[in-house]
Amino acid sequence: YHGTELLLFGAYRGMPGDDLILEVRGPSTDLLQRRKEQKAGIWVNVETVKWMAVPSFYHLFSTRPLTEIAGSKALGDARIGADTLGLRMAQAAGGTNGQGADDDSVIGAPVAGTAAQTEGLARNMTRMGLWGTKSNAVATQQDMLFRTALSLPSNVPPGAYVIRVLHFRDGVAINESKTDMNVRKAGLSALIYRFAHDYSLFYGLFAIAFAVASGWLAAVAFRRA
Repeated sequence: YHGTELLLFGAYRGMPGDDLILEVRGPSTDLLQRRKEQKAGIWVNVETVKWMAVPSFYHLFSTRPLTEIAGSKALGDARIGADTLGLRMAQAAGGTNGQGADDDSVIGAPVAGTAAQTEGLARNMTRMGLWGTKSNAVATQQDMLFRTALSLPSNVPPGAYVIRVLHFRDGVAINESKTDMNVRKAGLSALIYRFAHDYSLFYGLFAIAFAVASGWLAAVAFRRA
C-alpha cells in the first residue's frame, strides 16, 4: 500500500465572500514521545511522556488562510486547529513529566503538556504526513459546490474517520455538517498489517525465522557458487 488520494466534494448554500473549512479527523490513539539529549557523547532519553487520545490523523483544508477566515476566538469556539484538541499527557514513571525517565509506563492523572511538548508532537505528526493544514485548498463554484483533494499516506491508520464541513460568513461559523468515513487497507499489505497487530508475538517469531532462513539460504548459495 503506497497511499491514495480521495476527492471530497459537496454542496452548500453560500454567498459571495463566504468561506469553508474542512476538518478530517482519524481515530484517537495513545502516543509515546521521547526527548533526547547528548550527554558525554551518548544520546539518552531525558524526557518521556505519553499523550492520551491523540487524533491519529488530523488535516484541515480551507478556502483561505485560517487567520483570514475568522479570529482565534471564533476558530476556538468551532474547535478548529490543533490547539483546540485539548491534548493531555500522562506523566512517565521516572519523575515529573518524565524527567530522566526511560520507563514507558506512566503514573498519575493526565495533565496538559507544555508549549514545547505540544509543538514537538505536532511537528512529529506533520513530518509523518498524519497532521497538516492546507490553505486555499478548497475550491468553490457558484457559492453552491465545493471540492478538495485528500491525500492518505501509506502509514494512514485504519478506522473510523469524521469529516466536518464548517461554513463561515463574516468571521462567524453559521453552519456545520458531519460525515463519517471508514478507512481500511485491502490486499496482502492489509493482511500483513492485521497479523502484525493482532498476533504481534507470532509475527515477531516469524520475522526472526524468516531472516535466519534467508541468511542460511544465501550462505548456501554463495558456497556453491
